[in-house]
Amino acid sequence: MAAAPYATLQAGELERTTAPLAWIVDGLFLEAGAGILGGAPKTGKSFLALDLCVAIASGTSCAGHFRVLAPGPVVLLCAEDPHAVVSARLTALARARGRALKDLPIQVIIDSVRLPDGLGRLDATLAALRPKLLLLDPLIRLHRADENSASEMSVILDGLRSLARSSRTAILLVHHARKAAAGNAGVGLRGSSDLHAFGDSNLYLRRLVHDGALELKVEHRAAAPPPPLRLKLVVDDTEAPTARFTVADRDQQEDPSAGRVLALIAGAAEPLSSAALREKLGVRNQLVADALRVLAAAGRIRRAGRDGWVAAEGTS
Repeated sequence: MAAAPYATLQAGELERTTAPLAWIVDGLFLEAGAGILGGAPKTGKSFLALDLCVAIASGTSCAGHFRVLAPGPVVLLCAEDPHAVVSARLTALARARGRALKDLPIQVIIDSVRLPDGLGRLDATLAALRPKLLLLDPLIRLHRADENSASEMSVILDGLRSLARSSRTAILLVHHARKAAAGNAGVGLRGSSDLHAFGDSNLYLRRLVHDGALELKVEHRAAAPPPPLRLKLVVDDTEAPTARFTVADRDQQEDPSAGRVLALIAGAAEPLSSAALREKLGVRNQLVADALRVLAAAGRIRRAGRDGWVAAEGTS
């Protein structure tokens, strides 16, 4: 019997039959997306993951910076921390937002989950609760596969990605890094390279040695990444504890060269190209490119023509 051809669709029909990309949290996480929050131990990964949960459930910003565009229910599994710790953290994060935890649509899985066998029960859970986000923290506690084996991990990761797509629920995995990566943080994730490739959106935390702040880097498969952010977790241990993430001052985040680039653009009588900026500053291409990316993402400059840049209104 002759083999049957694969099903195809005319390219022009894709837009009509495919939902456009939509953010749950603007610039941070996509609806029905899958991703990883990675970092070394003791870098605040679990706390930030819970902050994301409370933000989506309450419709308030995540990390004091990222706007929630599609608030709704959240389901989470914290397989490493005692329930008392999870409850205390969620309560403190909600209280800092002026909310009571009991009023937020957050459900905690209290059964043990073992992947990939548990994918069916996860599917049933998401069908029953219809959450915007499923948090699984940490990945290592949810399986017995060899994390260095692409074939073993692909069964789990492909299953979770398919579940995200079919349920329209974003899925975030918390995972440990084996080392601090100077360049692409994804290569520092422990285990198979499939873990780095898994994410539609991957978030990476590392602790900065010089001041103890946390650096958050974000990468997306189908969107430009936001500039890295410096975060601090502020915990108030009063009788009614609160916890919140704050973002360092914008000027502290920018490389000093960004200020020089902005000054040149703002003072020019006509749009300046990256080549012209590089010549005036006498610096490397990458430094100018990084400065332009940071300034554009912050809304301080905009494109004018094919390769020109001008200052945004109100920038001086």
